[in-house]
Amino acid sequence: MKQTVEIIQPKPKYKDIFTNQVIRKKRVAAYARVSTDETDQLNSYQAQIEEFTRRINANLEWEFAGMFCDEGITGTNMLKRPGFMKMIDAAKSGHIDLILTKSISRFSRNTVDILTTIKELRSVGVEIFFEKENITSVDPKIDFVLTIMSSMAQEESRSISENTKWGIQKRFQQGKLIMCTRNFLGYDMNELGDLIINPEQADTVRYIFKCYINGMSTSKLTNHLKEMQIKNGRGVVNWFPDTIKEILINEKYVGDLLLQKTVTVDYLSHESKINDGYATKYYIKNAHEAIIDREVYDIVQTMMHARHLIVSVDSKERFKHLAQKPMKGLVYCSQCKRMFNSKMHNSGTTFKKSMLKCHTSRNNPMECDNHSIHEPLLERATLHVVETMTKTKDMQDSILFYMEQTLKKNNSHEQLQNLKLDRVDLGNKLKAHVNNRIHSSLSDSDYKKEYRRLEIEYNSITKHIEALTQDITKEHLMRRRFYALKSFIDTNYQDTSIIKSFFGIVLMMGQNHVRYVIDDTFITIDELHEQMNTLKELPILMKGTYYDLDTRENIYYEVVIYERN
Repeated sequence: MKQTVEIIQPKPKYKDIFTNQVIRKKRVAAYARVSTDETDQLNSYQAQIEEFTRRINANLEWEFAGMFCDEGITGTNMLKRPGFMKMIDAAKSGHIDLILTKSISRFSRNTVDILTTIKELRSVGVEIFFEKENITSVDPKIDFVLTIMSSMAQEESRSISENTKWGIQKRFQQGKLIMCTRNFLGYDMNELGDLIINPEQADTVRYIFKCYINGMSTSKLTNHLKEMQIKNGRGVVNWFPDTIKEILINEKYVGDLLLQKTVTVDYLSHESKINDGYATKYYIKNAHEAIIDREVYDIVQTMMHARHLIVSVDSKERFKHLAQKPMKGLVYCSQCKRMFNSKMHNSGTTFKKSMLKCHTSRNNPMECDNHSIHEPLLERATLHVVETMTKTKDMQDSILFYMEQTLKKNNSHEQLQNLKLDRVDLGNKLKAHVNNRIHSSLSDSDYKKEYRRLEIEYNSITKHIEALTQDITKEHLMRRRFYALKSFIDTNYQDTSIIKSFFGIVLMMGQNHVRYVIDDTFITIDELHEQMNTLKELPILMKGTYYDLDTRENIYYEVVIYERN
């Protein structure tokens, strides 16, 4: 039997080529994009929309399937273009047969994105037509052509990005600020681009700094501002601890500018990162009128740095610092040296009361028989002791004057920052010295001599930084005592925040027998705990008995001062 071959033509989808009869209208959509909000670009954008809409509606073989647009958005990352993503979703869902766009660069400037998108749409039978290049995605040569042309568009985008970076860096070098002050608390911007103080908001900034210096944490300050109905930079009563922290560390409030804090490391993803060595930073002092005095600002930076040092390490000082209750984390057993923890007695009844109990005595009574104590009773007794020690005007003035003068002499924050910069510079010199060894004309002995010099200097600065870090912690503890004591006096001896600031550690010597330790060295409670035996042998500065009217109990107390020889 003779073999025969029958040719079966593909069934027309939209139009019969023999009868010229339209079987089904092609659903056509269009995509338009401009990357900036400039007037010329916006006019082009509007013209694209009007032209595509008119042309699709005028074609009897087409059915309008939608107009998808992105205004003022870059073409290097399709995930950041909502109009583009909606169009792709509609095409994959079967609502579009053909997409019209002005050019390859309008569709995408990312080579990988454009090839991936064409492949995905081709798999669901959707065609893309690029008018400027007069090419369609069903053309067999499309992948090759698009690879070349979209690469050119991508390179153009890279060039634009580099030129933009260069322009921004030149402005930074001239000390010119680039920022939006619409939601920036305390400052507005005039027509020349300079920062000018907003008087009403500036009062809020000063109040925040004042509260922090007086010992209020960022969390407490957040709640306090909400209670006071104080508005933020957006004009609403909505505060967060991180917002407070950003205000406290912002150099603009002291009249300075730190430019190029962030940098875009990839022109395709446009991902912005904190400028941690990616590019040059520019710091301009006295660039505009300050809201906060420089001394106050430096004090706040020291306090924040010290708090970070304390809370970043799991320690007794951290627990004491973060505990909400006035006595929690401060009271220790003189027998077993363990902490006294809070425990609610008779919980769930009308007789419930908060007690402080030795951790060992509570869990293993055979090893420690120290008695528990009513927590509010100990708080009242402690306030009585502080009041007794500071109740005379001469004593108050003497203590406050001493601490104020000491604090004026000490402010280690700026010195620490300069030392850290010097250490980074020396570290870079050490690396460069090693890397340049091959091309260096130095003899082996001279090379080792120079390396040793740099290494000694680097280690010396590192030790200085460690010592200064400890000084910052001590400054913070002294400053906390200073402002807590002022607040205690101003509130008629009722502010319980004085307790942890005034005493370094409290020892329970026996039943209702308390030893208060004033630490004049301003070291952490961890270091005081290590000196427990010494603390128990210190000479008594003051002793007495406190009678509590509420519980009708007596507290026998003694006060000692720890001074390192």
